Amino acid sequence: MLFKKTVLTTMLVFGLAACSQSDQPTSTKAQSEAVLAQNQQTLTFNSKAGEITVPANVSRIAVLDTNALNTIHALGADDKVVGLPKGTPLPKFLQSFNDAKYVDVGTVKDPNLERIAATKPELILMSARMENLVDQIKQIAPTYFVDVDYNDQFNSFKQQTLNIAEMVGKKIQAERELKVLESDIEALKQKAKGKSALVIMVNNNKIAAYGAGSRFGNIHDLYGFTPVDPSIKVGLHGMAISYEFIAQKNPDYLFVIDRSAAITEKKDSAKQVLNNAIIAKTKAAQNGHIVYLDSSNWYLMNNGLGGMKAMVKEVSDAVNN
Repeated sequence: MLFKKTVLTTMLVFGLAACSQSDQPTSTKAQSEAVLAQNQQTLTFNSKAGEITVPANVSRIAVLDTNALNTIHALGADDKVVGLPKGTPLPKFLQSFNDAKYVDVGTVKDPNLERIAATKPELILMSARMENLVDQIKQIAPTYFVDVDYNDQFNSFKQQTLNIAEMVGKKIQAERELKVLESDIEALKQKAKGKSALVIMVNNNKIAAYGAGSRFGNIHDLYGFTPVDPSIKVGLHGMAISYEFIAQKNPDYLFVIDRSAAITEKKDSAKQVLNNAIIAKTKAAQNGHIVYLDSSNWYLMNNGLGGMKAMVKEVSDAVNN
């Protein structure tokens, strides 16, 4: 998803500017010309919502996607946000957005279009959870569809991060942070070399496995853990498995995402589900390598800049133990 800058200038505009500023001190005139040039600069982006052109100094963004909000927050650009769907509980990392100065525009699955319009956004960031409303949302303001390709997740994540950073004037900072992140991932790969892993999500009493190429495939695709079963089917909801499957595959590390902990106040339901004699006999259990991941990062912010950084650190810390 590439972008291009377009600087719109006309001789008439500069002629008028020169006349109106002819009597100003040189420094003031230069400042005015700089502001004029900045205001004429635009950025163009392509996404699943189509091509959009927005001001380079965009200052009012309705952020309907948690990953995009996470990236904006990690870059220190909270002041650009005017509205977000507070009806969906925010992860702890984003609790500052519960402040009344940010307009509540519904939930991530059922946004309130009238409230979004009332924020007078220059830009709207949305994602797949409200894809069925994309045509209606586009009528409000230029809309960018935040979407990561899991066939090339990390490169796709980096491009999304750089696009959002460009929108909020933080591209240089984002490039610097991405370099650090890549270095941290390389260090984690060295730790993970030769270690097998299984990633599961517990949803009430149901257990699903996620392998390479999936939404939680970072464990294998980026961090270098060997999949205990390369044939795990890739799907949004994973592949349904049993306790016996986990025992049979017997991974060195069992990484657990608790869906209930991510979207409700329940904190230990996954631990209760996995507290049984079958799981207790696995290598992961006996070696203290059942890792209960921070579900808000992995389930809600796994493609945001702050979430990605936290996930790498969390897994790296777990391998050190």
